[in-house]
This record gives sequence, structure tokens and C-alpha cells, in this order.
Amino acid sequence: MQQETNQKPLLGADNNALIALLAINLVGYVILGLLKVIYYLESLPLEQYYNQLFYPLTLQRDWYHQPWSLFTYNWLHDGFWTLLPNMIWMSIFIHMLQIKGANKHVFPIYFYSGLMGAITFLCMGANQPLVGAGVSVTGLVFASIALIPNYKFLSSVFGGIPLWVLGIIYILLQGYAFLDASISVDIAIAVGGITGFVYVMLLKRGKDLGKWMHQLLHLLNNSLSPKI
Repeated sequence: MQQETNQKPLLGADNNALIALLAINLVGYVILGLLKVIYYLESLPLEQYYNQLFYPLTLQRDWYHQPWSLFTYNWLHDGFWTLLPNMIWMSIFIHMLQIKGANKHVFPIYFYSGLMGAITFLCMGANQPLVGAGVSVTGLVFASIALIPNYKFLSSVFGGIPLWVLGIIYILLQGYAFLDASISVDIAIAVGGITGFVYVMLLKRGKDLGKWMHQLLHLLNNSLSPKI
């Protein structure tokens, strides 16, 4: 971590992980919303929309029929009031990571947390679909706390709120939101958080689990750059 730069990426910069993650989540939500409207205008049953488009992207017990759902469920939201809190919390804690110069680790944390949460969910029985960014966002929350637990959020307002306190507020709200969820969903979210925490702990020891992603992105950027 000593080699990380403390420079936060500009809001509109190409390398801003927060903008990229927000864009993917929001664009996915809008596209599915438009397709849902099309089904409605065509007088097709709403159940048909879910069976043909939505459910194949969610993580379910028979995931082996749709293995891509391991990587798509945590980009998917069914309803604005499910999407909004996830995006707000994600923005807050990614901003904290960026302040500490960990912008390039945002996507790997999101990815690993979502994947480990998905595997845990399946191992627990998967008695209901898993969908939404909650697992990955929890990973970002725990990663931020592991990196800068005492950083003051909104420091200009009444001295600010320590990041670990904000993390507790998030956990309590998540607990309330998933009060009626199955134990497999709750544990998947917890494992997502632990994954984010472990990622940062390993990073502090010089072990970068996202190194292959950084190298792949660098390779893609070089291959797509215009040759002079």
C-alpha cells in the first residue's frame, strides 16, 4: 500500500472506478426497465419477462444452467428503491477508497466479494434467487473500514463521522432490509464483506489479488490504442 498514490481520480476521468461501476449498474437497470415496458406494451405477461430476461441473470440453485449468473447477479436490480440505496452506499465507500489512493482496487474488490458471496450462497442451499449489488457493496464497505477505519466522513459537519461508525450504520440498515431474507442470503452478504476486508489485509502485506485484472486492463488499453 505504500506504493499507492494518494491522488484521487477526477470525476470525469476514464479511470474513475466509481463512475464506471455506477454506469454499469444504472445502464443495466435502465435497459431492463425499457425491456419490461416493451413487454407491457406488447401485452405480454410480466411473468414472461422475468422468466425470459430477468431470472436468467439472477443467481439460483440451478446456476449450472446459467453459469454467467455468477458474474451478473450483482449488477442487477429489480426496482428503483433497491438500486438507490446500493448506489448511495457504494458511492460513499468507493469515495473513501479513492481518497486513500485505492481506486484501482475498487473493481477487484467488487468482483471478488460478489464471487465469494455467490459461491457461499450456493453452498448454503440457494433457496431463493440472489440479486443486487448488496454483496459486493458490503465488500467495499469492509475494505474501506480495513483501510481507513478512523477517517472522518463529512468532517466539516460536527467533526465528522468515523468510517467504522458509518460501517456499523450500514450493517444495521442491511440487517433490517434483509430481515425476511433466508440465512443463505445473509451469510452471502457477510462473506462478501469479509472478502473485502481480507483483500485489503493482503494488500497491506504486499499481496495484490487484483494484479491480474490491472495487467489485463493495461493489455486491453494498449491493444485498443491507435498505433502511430
